[in-house]
Amino acid sequence: MKLKDRIAIITGAGRGIGRATALAFAREGGDIVLASRTESEIKSVASEIEKLGRRALPIKTDVQKKNEVENLVSAAINKFGKVDILVNNAGVAIHNPIHKIREEDWDLTMGVNLKGVFLCTQAVFSLMCEQKHGHIVNVSSVSGKYGHVNGGAYCASKFAVIGLTETTNNEGRQHSVKASVVCPGPVDTKMRRDNHPDDIVENLTQPEDVADLILFHVTQSPRAHTLESVIRTPLM
Repeated sequence: MKLKDRIAIITGAGRGIGRATALAFAREGGDIVLASRTESEIKSVASEIEKLGRRALPIKTDVQKKNEVENLVSAAINKFGKVDILVNNAGVAIHNPIHKIREEDWDLTMGVNLKGVFLCTQAVFSLMCEQKHGHIVNVSSVSGKYGHVNGGAYCASKFAVIGLTETTNNEGRQHSVKASVVCPGPVDTKMRRDNHPDDIVENLTQPEDVADLILFHVTQSPRAHTLESVIRTPLM
């Protein structure tokens, strides 16, 4: 098992990419701390993980709030004694043209997609540096590589996540702490369906495809490191 005895925190873990990643990690022997604002969803995923014979700890968390993020990491340390992997997956998407972006939608997008990544990274980074290993994987988007119509807030947040990942990786290198960023194209998730009801679902990348890529990042040899991966959906 590639993640035997590894402890991973995954945000946005109640459904979609987060759930798929949690289950992929558990199948490889990892124990998972599940974070989401929707407690019922992460409790359900925790049950799935336990059926696979691994341990799970669901913690209701709003990643925009520093005290809740600190509680999340404290709970992980109290339960498991360490954190080996952090997957920053929690995200929101509200699409509008520039002149119709409401300030509250901008703030929410930046709060979850960017501030949440920063707060969670900051909460585990020193711990990982002290233990001389750790891997942080941030889920950005192809919208963090190429701006698109109606994506002002979303694209800005995802571009910023890539920059934060690169800085985290450079600062962590001397401590053997890695950071990577995954940039999926359209993925068959609730968030995608809410914003794009006309999608042909069969053409979309599946959450499990992204989970497999995240698993690849965190299971590479210590001598190897892939900083960034982009998943394109050729049929869209």
